[in-house]
Amino acid sequence: MNCHSPNPETKSVLLSRLGWGEGSAPTWKSGSEENGVQCASCHLRKGKVYGPFPKDGNKDKIFQNSNISHGGFIPQKEFEESEFCKTCHQSPETAKQINGKFLMDTYGQWRRSEFARSNVQCQNCHMPDRRHEWKGISDGEMVKRGVQTSLQVLPKEEGAEIISELKNSGVGHTFPSYSVPKVYLEVWTESISGQKRKISEKTLGWMLDLELEKELFDTRLSPGESALLRVSLSKEEFSKLKRVEFIVIVDPKEYYKRMFQDNWNYKDTFREDTKPWVLPNLKKALEEANSAKYELVRLDWKK
Repeated sequence: MNCHSPNPETKSVLLSRLGWGEGSAPTWKSGSEENGVQCASCHLRKGKVYGPFPKDGNKDKIFQNSNISHGGFIPQKEFEESEFCKTCHQSPETAKQINGKFLMDTYGQWRRSEFARSNVQCQNCHMPDRRHEWKGISDGEMVKRGVQTSLQVLPKEEGAEIISELKNSGVGHTFPSYSVPKVYLEVWTESISGQKRKISEKTLGWMLDLELEKELFDTRLSPGESALLRVSLSKEEFSKLKRVEFIVIVDPKEYYKRMFQDNWNYKDTFREDTKPWVLPNLKKALEEANSAKYELVRLDWKK
């Protein structure tokens, strides 16, 4: 809740709806409690409004002015530094680890990369020109800018070799970063007769069990690292080959799908007084997670 619903007003409403505490009288307009991260989450501290310095670098500009929104704000340099994102995107040093890894280590991954050494901050990619979009794994165009893909079919005397590659070329942390998303790489062939067959596949991601206790595998790509799928074909197989496809599919909410479904399976055990609010929201969350998967890239080779 500190990351996904940090404002006291929203926390109070959620605690009350879940039966975990008494809700205090709302001080914001009705409906704001439905939002998670809001303007105040980053810009409001103890009743004072903060923001970045102007783009032109003029640090002497007067911000306290009754004619502008909120009567002005207090400029802080950390709004354009990766450390600003660390609170919600990095587990503290005392946090739980699985197989020696923090559940959230995006800041740490960035800190250890060339991006940090080159002074490329989180905001440069996720808030370009200060746009409050925060695009990431769920946005296909954003992901395409961060990876490179290729497909080669190399004829040889004894047949041919198919080489498919996905490289983390422009993501400033592992791809993907958390245990939630998964990326599926698939190589398909089509024969002259029209028969289609999947001949190779690989999953990129950090696969954990539902209880977040056990690591099943970790195939995430560090910045600059590649995943290769190599398949050798015999002369006979290559002679019957018509087409090869390399398909990359992104499942941004793979872990959530498993988690929400598990909760839904046990919905009858929920407290009766919370069901009217919890069940519609859980159903909506499950539907959104199940519909989030998308095709990122499809490369095609024809003989």
